[in-house]
Amino acid sequence: MLLSLLVTLAACQRTREQLVAERTPVALQHYFSFSGGYANAMDAIAQDFNAAETRYHLQPTSIDHELFKHSIRDDLQRHRTADLYTYWAGARVQSIVESLQPIDDALPVAEMNKLFGTAVVQSACSYNGRVYFVPIAQHYVGFIYNKKLFAALGLQPPKTWRELLDVAHKLKAHGTTPFALGSKARWPAQFWFDYLLLRTAPLAYRQKLMAGEASFEDREVQRVFGMWRDLVKAGMFNPQPNALDFNTGAGMLVRRGEAAMTLMGTWLIGYLESPEVGWHEGTDFGFFPFPVIEPGIPPVALGPIDGLVLPRDAKNPAGAKAAMRFFANAGSEARISRAMGSIAPNILVLDRHYSPLKQAIRAEILRNRAWAFNYDLATAPDRAEIGLNLFTTFLDAPDDYPAQLRQTASRMAQLGSAEARTAQ
Repeated sequence: MLLSLLVTLAACQRTREQLVAERTPVALQHYFSFSGGYANAMDAIAQDFNAAETRYHLQPTSIDHELFKHSIRDDLQRHRTADLYTYWAGARVQSIVESLQPIDDALPVAEMNKLFGTAVVQSACSYNGRVYFVPIAQHYVGFIYNKKLFAALGLQPPKTWRELLDVAHKLKAHGTTPFALGSKARWPAQFWFDYLLLRTAPLAYRQKLMAGEASFEDREVQRVFGMWRDLVKAGMFNPQPNALDFNTGAGMLVRRGEAAMTLMGTWLIGYLESPEVGWHEGTDFGFFPFPVIEPGIPPVALGPIDGLVLPRDAKNPAGAKAAMRFFANAGSEARISRAMGSIAPNILVLDRHYSPLKQAIRAEILRNRAWAFNYDLATAPDRAEIGLNLFTTFLDAPDDYPAQLRQTASRMAQLGSAEARTAQ
């Protein structure tokens, strides 16, 4: 009896192995390498896909977030690619679109509009008149704050710039750093630049700046850096932000009560709620949008949209498209939302799948009149490099910002000249 059972189990195991071996592999490379539930969510969805799929076997691989920015471009240039990559909507996808395959044969525009809404499809998914991108996570950037610290000092989330400054001064007087910033990877600093500009200048101006049609020496940019400099010089940020990571550094300063808040995307929620950190939304931390500075400037939401792209050189495009359809469904996107702290781009995900905090964030996104991608995703990669270096250089020497802006404007102009020569 026992021998018969063992033989049966062994046969079943061989059958499962044979089924996996017979399926065509689909290689997925993604940048969700942060600690917490990020990579686990991708692995879990791959397991669900593999359990439901008889033709393909999805194999996800996590690549270091910063390394990924270079490795994907190297893969595309060498024509040795995975079948699928995660990538960031906006200028990043546009910069590699010639190396991608459109996917509107598998996910037509009409279906995409039903899944994600026309605004996201137009701004994040469509390039040169075709669909190339499946959004899987929408992140909103705002202030994540220590609720118990705010309550102990009788503070409320501010709605205006003056209220934010008042809160910051009260925290400073209490001996608490108002704003935690960990810009070791450079990109976390950009959110301060982004929001100060979006709250003081029209979105159309920012779009011109991102396209290289406006200058970093313009008064609009000068004003932003003057305001930012005043905060740094007043000691409103932790010392040496360029030495800290956004999560284990700045996030933990807020967790320990050494700092009151940090301007970061909703992906930090996944880290804060991880078993390693053990914080809980609503009880330990809250979230509020970047306050109004100029009442006449319409509100704009800021953040990245993560998604999937299919390279032209993919070995298994049919399997990749099947995986993209699976990631696009409401169940997969709800799972990603729970693990990463993001909002699901799929509009069929019901509010009941969200926590009260995420419901409030979703409502805030809908309240805003426009959506903007953060700086390094809104401008071409070579321009993004110049800007990211500017932000971290500024944090080390904030009084030197006029010279830094002149140098940045010069570099951007040289880049524009090179682009013009290339186009001729």
